[in-house]
Amino acid sequence: DDDDDDDDDDDLHGRRSAMAGPGGAFVRAVVTFLALWCWRIAPAGCAWGVVVDGRLVRSPLMGSPFQWFAASFVVSSVTCVAALALVRRKLEDGGVALHQPRRTDGVPHHETGAKASTPTMGGAAFVPAGLACALLANKIVGDESVLALCAATLVMCGVGAVDDLRKLRQGTADVGLPPAAKLACQSVVASVLCAWLASGGAGGVVPDTTVTTLWVDYTLRFGRWFWALAAFTVVAESNAVNVTDGLDGLAASTVAFALVGTGMILLGRGQPQLASFAICVAGAACGFLVVNRHPASVFMGDTGSLALGTALGGLVACGGGGMVLPVFVASGVFVVEVVSVAAQVAYFEWTKRTRGSGEKLLKMSPLHHHLELSGWGEMKIVVWMAAFGAACAVAAPRVALMGVGAL
Repeated sequence: DDDDDDDDDDDLHGRRSAMAGPGGAFVRAVVTFLALWCWRIAPAGCAWGVVVDGRLVRSPLMGSPFQWFAASFVVSSVTCVAALALVRRKLEDGGVALHQPRRTDGVPHHETGAKASTPTMGGAAFVPAGLACALLANKIVGDESVLALCAATLVMCGVGAVDDLRKLRQGTADVGLPPAAKLACQSVVASVLCAWLASGGAGGVVPDTTVTTLWVDYTLRFGRWFWALAAFTVVAESNAVNVTDGLDGLAASTVAFALVGTGMILLGRGQPQLASFAICVAGAACGFLVVNRHPASVFMGDTGSLALGTALGGLVACGGGGMVLPVFVASGVFVVEVVSVAAQVAYFEWTKRTRGSGEKLLKMSPLHHHLELSGWGEMKIVVWMAAFGAACAVAAPRVALMGVGAL
């Protein structure tokens, strides 16, 4: 009994240390920055709306960006903590373990220690929490684009859950949904969303298909081909966030920055309903950081990463061509991560063809694993990448403003 009490004391001390340590400080920094940004992006009176000719045109949406970010954060964090407590109780009762399966070709030290015994599928807790807040924020307006985005995000959350469950049953991350099946599911969801938007499903309004650039006098008029680009963006963002989800707090923090930056752009474009969706999902991602900070108590799994990427990419489809370049900028971290994977594969194939044996450009892709194997600490990588993500998110609205004159 004394040994059990000592174990409990050690566990409690470990949790308190984690809250007071670098992981806890990181969460506080991210949440404070984004909360203040949400307060700042709302025009006079901290209400949903847009300033036109120096006057605030209010939206019938309830509350303000700051209030909904805070509400989503609280609902998500409470849901995640409750779900974690339930999982731990099930494990104590001899229930089925939900520990994150590891890849055979993954980072060696991830195969043992805390990461090998950390539960996964955290997305099943925080994604519905964020979507519920987004729907509640829009209950007066009932914006159909938000409903469609929520549906697409929830479907991809389900696809990710199927993938995670297959890995859990097999006990390895090498066996999930076949890549072709996962890509097919992503493509179907993206295509259905874009076809619905192109047909005027959002209240008879079809998003603008003109893609703005950094040059005011130059635009790209895609016409119907915009919907192919939009569908590609949804699939690409979904996969990019999935690739980025490899370290404690990395995907959740960088997605939160990208979503708030996107929400700021949408608010400035007079699309507060879509902005509210972005803010609520960002708040939910931050809420998940409470249990996903280093050292993580839960991983989001494909259940969370595929859904978050779909939400971010879906905002481009719903927002129209003016959102393509700004969201690309806001997604800077995801772009770098995907490019590192593509460069690794391309370099290996090129050296195999020209030198007879394939060589690696990086120690391991994506980039965050290369840095990890190069001696960088996990928190150092996450902090620097989150800082880069924050810079990209702050730059994105500036990029959007540069293209406004082209419309």
